[in-house]
Amino acid sequence: MTIDFGAHLFPLDTFPEPIDEGPVRDILGPAMHDPDLLLETYEAAGISHAALSQPYYMGHEDAEAVATANDALLDVVELDEAFYGLAAIPVSAGGDAAAREFERALDAGYHGGALETKTNGVELTDDSLEPVFDVAERRNAPLLVHPKLHESLHPEALSDDWKLNAIFGREAALSESISKVIHEGVLDRHPDLNLVYHHLGGNIASMLGRIHLQLDDGRWPGQEPLKPHDAFVEQLQDRIYLDTSGFFGYDAPLRTTLEEFNASNILFATDYPFEPRDDAELAALADTVDDVAPADAEKILHDNAHRLLTNT
Repeated sequence: MTIDFGAHLFPLDTFPEPIDEGPVRDILGPAMHDPDLLLETYEAAGISHAALSQPYYMGHEDAEAVATANDALLDVVELDEAFYGLAAIPVSAGGDAAAREFERALDAGYHGGALETKTNGVELTDDSLEPVFDVAERRNAPLLVHPKLHESLHPEALSDDWKLNAIFGREAALSESISKVIHEGVLDRHPDLNLVYHHLGGNIASMLGRIHLQLDDGRWPGQEPLKPHDAFVEQLQDRIYLDTSGFFGYDAPLRTTLEEFNASNILFATDYPFEPRDDAELAALADTVDDVAPADAEKILHDNAHRLLTNT
């Protein structure tokens, strides 16, 4: 049993108009909306389960539109036991509205939630997210943290000229979000909150030397409110979950992550349909995990996701 924690699908009834009119729609075609094609592709790749989410609606300001999209995706999830659902959380609609929609979706049968690193200026460290985190803790529901697709950072820093935002901006945004969540005490206030960061958290394991250099205790006099290096890394390794998507099956990012993180904090994910273009590439993403120690591979491919997902 292999669970892809990071698969995406947009049901046709609520397919986002901006995506429908964009170039990615022509490139990916029915893979963006067809659950039967997803099941066929996953069966051919030897992957048994997929947790589905809708990046466009994560963080959206229209709670009613998000609810409609969540209901449409839940109809898909209920079609086959191979599917789990991660509900989009409309954080830009305000924390209370977002929490109500998240709870409603969990009551309906969703297995967790999904939101962006930042939407319309709202970040995970904002007070308005506290009600959402309260729901996540009380319902024991994981939250997938997805990078903002466009303008992950300020566009003047990394535009999509030469695909700089897509290559580097989203990863920097993920690492930035992790850092702020730790330094600003979100995990201290919410000891049972389970955040799963997409794309290996922006490959944050490869940056631990830089983190040590800049956060080493006593290096910068008066460095408060920064957490010192040891406290930062302890929370990073113990409290943050990372999924394996984003690096096209290259083994170096996963190998580096396993050198710094326990396998119990890593979940298999593919970013379907955006990363793998066919079943062979989808299978190759799982094969990368199969190359690690068998006990670690079992945790990454199945056990960790199954443990975190609620309503199972």
